[in-house]
Amino acid sequence: MPAICLLLCFCLDASEVPAQESLSLNSADSSAYAGSSLRDALLDLRARGLKIVFTSNVVQPHMKVETEPRARDLRELLVELLRPHGLVVVDGAGNTVVVVPRPRGYQDPTSSIVGTVHSRADATPVPGVLIRLLETNREVSSASDGHFTFLDLNPGTFSLEVRRRGFVVEVVREIAVVGGQPTELSLLLDPAPLTEEEIFVIPSRVSLLRRDPLAPTALSRDDILSLPHLGDDFFRALSLLPGISGNDVSADFHVRGGRRDETQILLDGQELFETYHLKDLDNALSIIAPSTLESVDLSTGGFSAQHGDRMSGVLDMTTQTPTGKNRTVLGLSILSVHAGSSGSFARQRGSWITQVRRGSTDFVGKLLGPEKTQYWDAFGKLDYQVNPQNSLRGNFLLADDELKEDEFLEDSEKRTRTSYSSSYFWLTLQTVYSSKLFSETAVSSSHISRDRRGFEIDEEVEINIQDLRDLDVLSLRQAWKFQATPQQYLKWGFNFRDFDIAYDYDAFHRFDNPLAILRRDPQSETTVFKGSFREQHGGLHFADQLRVGDSTTLELGLRFDRHTQTDEGLFSPRFNMAYALGTRSVWRVAWGRFNQSQRPYELQVEDGETEFHPVEKSEHRVLGFEHHFDSTAKWPGLDVRIELYQRRVKNPRPRYENLYEPINTFQELEPDRVRIAPDRSVAEGFEIFLHGRRGRRTAWWVNYTNSSTEDEIAGRRFRRRFDQTHAFNVDLNYRANDFWTLNLAWRYHTGWPTTALSLQEALLKGEEGEDPEVELLPILGPRFAERLPTYHRLDLRVSRKWTAGARSMVFFIDIQNVYDRGNLSGFDFEIDEEEGILIANRERWAGILPSVGISVEF
Repeated sequence: MPAICLLLCFCLDASEVPAQESLSLNSADSSAYAGSSLRDALLDLRARGLKIVFTSNVVQPHMKVETEPRARDLRELLVELLRPHGLVVVDGAGNTVVVVPRPRGYQDPTSSIVGTVHSRADATPVPGVLIRLLETNREVSSASDGHFTFLDLNPGTFSLEVRRRGFVVEVVREIAVVGGQPTELSLLLDPAPLTEEEIFVIPSRVSLLRRDPLAPTALSRDDILSLPHLGDDFFRALSLLPGISGNDVSADFHVRGGRRDETQILLDGQELFETYHLKDLDNALSIIAPSTLESVDLSTGGFSAQHGDRMSGVLDMTTQTPTGKNRTVLGLSILSVHAGSSGSFARQRGSWITQVRRGSTDFVGKLLGPEKTQYWDAFGKLDYQVNPQNSLRGNFLLADDELKEDEFLEDSEKRTRTSYSSSYFWLTLQTVYSSKLFSETAVSSSHISRDRRGFEIDEEVEINIQDLRDLDVLSLRQAWKFQATPQQYLKWGFNFRDFDIAYDYDAFHRFDNPLAILRRDPQSETTVFKGSFREQHGGLHFADQLRVGDSTTLELGLRFDRHTQTDEGLFSPRFNMAYALGTRSVWRVAWGRFNQSQRPYELQVEDGETEFHPVEKSEHRVLGFEHHFDSTAKWPGLDVRIELYQRRVKNPRPRYENLYEPINTFQELEPDRVRIAPDRSVAEGFEIFLHGRRGRRTAWWVNYTNSSTEDEIAGRRFRRRFDQTHAFNVDLNYRANDFWTLNLAWRYHTGWPTTALSLQEALLKGEEGEDPEVELLPILGPRFAERLPTYHRLDLRVSRKWTAGARSMVFFIDIQNVYDRGNLSGFDFEIDEEEGILIANRERWAGILPSVGISVEF
């Protein structure tokens, strides 16, 4: 009820506060107004969301726009267009602005801030700089020549925050604005010790969530957050990207056919060892709230030497650093409620951001099952600029889950109780010694616990399980970055982690189900393990990035990792090269060795494993090409990326999988559980990624992947479970205006591999004097030689935004599987002994699934 009252108050107040001040013109949407009629220019501003009222008697047909306006805020742009024609605007009813002739005696509020932004290194203009007026929270972006303008300011003293990736954030204070005249500024930004070539030299990388994407194949913050994603969890949208696969339930994902645990997930530099809620439901949601994120980089191969001990990919997330006025966010969706706040203190030297979410799956049983689950998570960050050289940041991330299920029938009984908790605390010191030298030092403490208990009994099965685990991780890391010369850039550092885990596992299973023969272990078995392990992992890395001539950039990297659990020390050389063809095309090459240890918390004691396997050794080979078409080309604004990749794993460790049913609470106790022990594995393929715009309102991207992921066992090749020969994803984003957004996302891929199952009659010798008995035995065909039917689905998301001054409200409707496609997820097999047949009950992913949500920020 309080939340409803708050929303009602918001809607009532919205009519009293002008909304246009917060509307802005993105650089990607800019138009050339010079030479057009004033009427057409005003109609264009109206289409962008500015509620303009005017008549033909006031805006006459002969009025033209003589010079191109520089303002980016829509209202400021309107004032600049009208001023040469003796016209002004006044506020009207219902958040409108009315164009009228300048009244007699009218004093034109010409107070303004006009400025340019240049790089201190080479004095070149810097476009795309976000300049924020801290007192009013108004924002503009610098144009291609570095120019920016704030119009219609009241006299007074102001402060500007100037922010652009690749440069040190500047806050300019005590800017005096005098009535009746502009205040001119010339701003110089110091390049941060992070060059753009460091970003561009690495292939297989997509930058997500950035407000001003740098890489040609980057997707902006709006691009990602407008994607359909159930539960407001952007992890669930990652499977739309090239090389990423996942199922309908899980937020977890596979990178180019690798296991899920082969991807390193970082948040503000801290590695997350458990990243998901609802672990008994196949990691259905992530513990990261997307509203707290500023940017995300996803690397699917060939990543640099600073990343180690994971061998498929890196998901590197950076949270927002708020500035300006304090903000509060409240939200409600079908899965959760959330509340957060952010702001600054100590005259902008410090900032904080916090967010808490509480959720339940009561409303989405169709997708996740009848189990009753509750979860919550909390995130907080405190930044403080100690002095111009040093800044200190403290973070915490907490998450907790509980699942309860009780099922009592006439001939069966089932009870499940599970709980999980995770806590991360880390402190980071960043030091800028000069514009060329930077260091970051971080210490962290992490604790993760698991408590799974349950039993099930019926005619065919008896299960009883207790699984308790406690993990503590202490870590220290330090990274240095040094720009030795304009052509050479060095990175080096170290990390140390201490893992300490305790196991207490006790499980019993008994199967009368004939299918249990597939497990290759006794039909009745008790697995007990109680013990603890401790490991120290230390890593050193060094990379030298060197520009050779005008077109070639090389990065030579070397990493060394030491693992005490298996007493191994391993070197990982890496090589990356970017070769530019002109200003719009680039070739990228990557080669490297990537190793992955079996960490103490990854020992599969539930499957009877008690020994750790050696560090896995893999090799990456990547060749990529990118091209950006300019605005005069046949396809203006089109970005193209083509990549060929190969990943070879020399000694993959054994893994356990369920052949037919994809999701169960206690996967290790299912009849179709099998052990897969490859000698080698290979993932290879090529990807095509197209990203473009059509006019100011429509953005789209398309990607196609042709790939194979195989294991080699005893000289034979077998597909992996998530091998998909063809994958095709399309996304279309249409902005009707600054308020309404429609997004359609379509997925298609080859059906995942499955294993044929048949029955075979076997004669069992009866007792003396009795005829032999006939028993039906299940027989597996070649592993993963068959495929499920082709998968495809269409998702939709519609959102509406309201603004009223510094307040805003967003409402969205998200529909997963719009045309209710019954995609097959697996099988539940039964043997009808009377009929002598095998019954395959088809299990499907969820059909059409709508969800809604609303959030308010003030």
